[in-house]
Amino acid sequence: MSKSSAFRALRHALAGSAAALLLGAFALANPAGAVVLCPTTGVVGGFGYTSGTSSEPAGSTCSTAVTISLTDSQDEGKLQFGSSTPGFPSLTLGSFASGAVGGVSASADVSFSSAGSDEPYFILAFTDTGDDLGQGTTDQILFIEFEPNALSGNTLALDPNATLFNLYNNTTGKYFYGTGQSDVETLAEWLTLFPSLNDETLQGLWIGEGLSGSNEGMESMTINSVDVVPEPASVALFGAALAGIGFVRRKRAKTA
Repeated sequence: MSKSSAFRALRHALAGSAAALLLGAFALANPAGAVVLCPTTGVVGGFGYTSGTSSEPAGSTCSTAVTISLTDSQDEGKLQFGSSTPGFPSLTLGSFASGAVGGVSASADVSFSSAGSDEPYFILAFTDTGDDLGQGTTDQILFIEFEPNALSGNTLALDPNATLFNLYNNTTGKYFYGTGQSDVETLAEWLTLFPSLNDETLQGLWIGEGLSGSNEGMESMTINSVDVVPEPASVALFGAALAGIGFVRRKRAKTA
């Protein structure tokens, strides 16, 4: 079970002291101000899925896990966190990307089993109010993770400088920009290509499964918790420096 801490940055230097080195090590291991989203505060969505809850082991960050299962990997299951979720941080896409701690803006503790090669993935929802993408100012736009090997053990991590996403208009049901689904960039690269998106509000952070290009059989994911870094990191590194409405057919990239 992943853990996160409410450790807040200490602003003044403790140079030359043993306390400085100890606090520095603690800061490196604990994202500053990380928010924990427990699964039962989210909303289960998709189609063709079944879902249920289960108790987590004593000492877990959250008391209850959510499991979403598919009999056909072309169906969709997702757990959605957004503005109505208790404790959901107020973020722009830019602050979400720049606030990464240790390269991570969000990390989900997920147990996953699949008869095929599919894996769970992150989806980021927003509205392009400035019409920077030319897709309408009220359309819901999704960054959909497009990675062949997103899951490491039970950790699904979102690195804004490494995790690849494509862009999808969830209102019109179409990929767009460049070659569509196969046109992928990191979140940081997309925000560089379309700078005004930095100021758009992150309206949803979802964990999805399914939507594969062919039926690979049954799959199931259990979400135990999701950690989100709510603002640009202010961790003092003392040891180093003292300071759902649309439908999309989704096919995973395959490794050679």
